[in-house]
Amino acid sequence: MKQFLSFVRKEFIHILRDPRSLLILLVMPQILVLLLGFVIKNEVKDIRVAVLDQSHDQYTEQITHRLYANDYFIGKGEVKTEEEATELFRKGEIDLVVVFGPEFAERIMHSQDASIQILSDGSEPNQASVRVAYAQQVVAGFQKELAQQMASTGEAGQQFNIRVNSRMLYNPQLRSEVNFVPGVVGLIILLICCMMTSIAIVRERETGTMEILLASPLPSIDIVLAKLVPYMIISIVDLIVIICISYFIMHVPMSGSLLLYGAIAVLYIFVALMLGLFISTVVNSQVTAMLISLLIIVPGIYLSGMVFAIESMPVASQVISNIVPAKWFISASRKIMVEGVSIEYVIPEIRALAIEGIVFMLLAWKFFKTRLA
Repeated sequence: MKQFLSFVRKEFIHILRDPRSLLILLVMPQILVLLLGFVIKNEVKDIRVAVLDQSHDQYTEQITHRLYANDYFIGKGEVKTEEEATELFRKGEIDLVVVFGPEFAERIMHSQDASIQILSDGSEPNQASVRVAYAQQVVAGFQKELAQQMASTGEAGQQFNIRVNSRMLYNPQLRSEVNFVPGVVGLIILLICCMMTSIAIVRERETGTMEILLASPLPSIDIVLAKLVPYMIISIVDLIVIICISYFIMHVPMSGSLLLYGAIAVLYIFVALMLGLFISTVVNSQVTAMLISLLIIVPGIYLSGMVFAIESMPVASQVISNIVPAKWFISASRKIMVEGVSIEYVIPEIRALAIEGIVFMLLAWKFFKTRLA
């Protein structure tokens, strides 16, 4: 028993002397609980809504005011045409458009059907359905109160009806595959490039073969690149296979330029490789490299917008999400695959990925040279 306890004591001492082990065992669980506890929310908030008012009467103004005053909505002003609304959807500036039909108040006063159409971005089916439902609730609340007012004052029009129709842009059937395939591609690339690259390079260091490789006539940068190229090729092959499966079997559209999508995917692969290389320069074991990669990848799944709407997250989580490469790749993928946008609409995503790739590359090279020294 004493020998057993001495081994237990020795293991505790080993853990306490290793700052990285303490970080993984004590700090990582708390970070994940706090981060995911704030991020994982089913409610949809901060819905950016614009109005296309073809009537401009007292009732349309009242409904618009109710929408803008609601805690779930953020008013984005009025659009003049449906084409202008579509342009704002493509730019990612709005989530919803409420379209009032002509002669709205007049039709209500004459006990006729008044029409409202709600346009929503269907590239995120779950969020789109919830957004439309919230807007319908606001209209239903207005209709109920107006009917009660008319009944109490004996006005005509108490038999009116407001017909609310919804139209989902880009994904009329609200197919979940359209939403998840871009996210799954981003996740697979991150797993292959980030985790496997970091483990592969650390494995060379653990087995002592890295020193042998560095002693070869090849420059050190060529050796590192030679370690990265296979993972880039494998990732590109996986990407091609997944896109073929999603297009031919799952019938996920490729509405935009396949060449543009491929270029952004290669940029994203580069970012993931540089992140994996950076991780490999700051850890000493394969286990630590894997755990650090998971610490980055798991929160990245939730902060990327793949599962939960980023707009519904707390402000701090929204800020943190900006450094998650998967967020920008998934956003660009949805825009190109589903919405069919051209390059000018994905410039923010390209810029963010390029900056992250350069930053990770510089950090990795700095720490790598330090280790060589």
